[in-house]
Amino acid sequence: MIGFVLVKRITKSYILVVLMLYACVTFRMLEYVFHDIAQTDASNKNYRFDGKFEIQLENVTFLINKLLHQRNNLNSGDFSLLKLLREHNIKSEVDVEPVLFNIDYVVSGAYPIKKRVYTPTSKYIINCKNIHEIDLKRKIGHGVSKQTLLGDFRGMPVAVKMVTRHQREVRYCIEKLNQSDTEFLSHRAKCFMFSSMKLMKEILMLEQLSHPGFIKLLGYCVRNEESDTMDLSERGVISVYELGTRISVYSLQNLTWRERIQHSLHLARFLYYLEFSPLGSLRIRDFKEEHFLMINGTLKMIDLDDVDNLEPSCSVYINEVEHGNVTFESRNKGCDFAIPCHNGLCVGFNAKQNMKFMYKLFFNVLIRQTAFPNPLSGDLRNVLERLDCNRISAAELIAILDKLSGFDS
Repeated sequence: MIGFVLVKRITKSYILVVLMLYACVTFRMLEYVFHDIAQTDASNKNYRFDGKFEIQLENVTFLINKLLHQRNNLNSGDFSLLKLLREHNIKSEVDVEPVLFNIDYVVSGAYPIKKRVYTPTSKYIINCKNIHEIDLKRKIGHGVSKQTLLGDFRGMPVAVKMVTRHQREVRYCIEKLNQSDTEFLSHRAKCFMFSSMKLMKEILMLEQLSHPGFIKLLGYCVRNEESDTMDLSERGVISVYELGTRISVYSLQNLTWRERIQHSLHLARFLYYLEFSPLGSLRIRDFKEEHFLMINGTLKMIDLDDVDNLEPSCSVYINEVEHGNVTFESRNKGCDFAIPCHNGLCVGFNAKQNMKFMYKLFFNVLIRQTAFPNPLSGDLRNVLERLDCNRISAAELIAILDKLSGFDS
C-alpha cells in the first residue's frame, strides 16, 4: 500500500516537470519566430505583439490582392470564350456556364476590410447611365405608336425609338381624355401605357431572340410611363438600334443573280428561325416593306411589336380526312393551307403564313428567272411554283438555294 502511494506521487511530479519543460520550449520558439518577423521593413504598416515585436503584413496583402485579380481575369476569360462559342453555334464540352461573381476583396492587414461586388458586364453598349450622351438629330420614321429618330452616340449613328404624345394612339387618347376627365393631368399617363408596352415587348423579344435577320439592339432604358421632354435622361422607355437604310423591293432586281440568291437564302434561314425559335413558332402579323431595312448588306426586320407565337384555333371535331371536304361556310372550324386541326390548334399555320407573305414581298422579286444563268432556270421555275402554292418549307427552300448559290457559271 505504501509503495503504491509513493509511485503515484512520483508520477504526478514527473508530469508537472514535463509540462513545464514543454511550456518553456514553446515560448522560446515563439520568441524566435516573432523576432524574425520583426526584422522586416519597419516603414510598412505594423501590428504590435506584447509591446515588443512587430508583424509586417503588407507583402501578404499585396499577394492576396494579386491572386484575386488573376482569379477574376480567368473567370472573365472563361465567360467570354463560352459566349464566343455560343455566338458561332459551337458546342462547348463544358455545359455549365461559368458564373462571374467578380468579387474584389481589398485586403488590409490580416483581414478583408472592404468588399465590392460587381454584376456581370452588360451585352449592351447603351444603358440608362449613358443614354443621355445620344445627340438627337431628326425624325427618320414613325408608326401608330412609336417614332424613330436619328441619333449620334459617341460618333456612331444610331436609331432611337420612343413613344411621344404626337403618335396617333397617344394623341387620340389624350384628346379624348381631355374632353371627359376632370382629373386629366393625373390620368394622362394611361395614354402612354399601351404604346410603351408595345415598345417593351419589342425589347423583351430581342432579349430572347438571336438571329441576323433581326435588327441589332444596342441598348435601352426604362424609367416611367410617359414624358413630354426630349431629354433622354428623363424620358420613360427608350430603345436604341443599329442604323440602316430604307429599301425599295423592286430595286433589288438590279442586284447580280448571286446577290439575289444570297438575300433569298438569308430570308429563308430567317423564316426557319421564326418557325423554331426559342419562343415557339412566331408569326409576323404586319408584313410590309417598311419593316425591313438594309444594314451592312443584309436585310433585317426592324419592328417586332406585332410578332406573336399564337397558332390559330380550330375545331377539334374536324379530323385530317374530313378536312378536305370543309365547305366555305364551315371553314372557320378548320385551318387554312390544308393544315389538320391538332388539339384545337392549326399547328404549322404561322410558318405557312410567313412563307406566303415573304414570297409576295421578296421571293417573287429576288427569285425571278430573268438574269439567272440558263442552267438554273428549271430549278428556279420549280421553286417559284412551289412558293406560289405554298408547298415548300423553309428547310427545303434553304437546301435548294444553298445548292444554287454554289453554281459555277
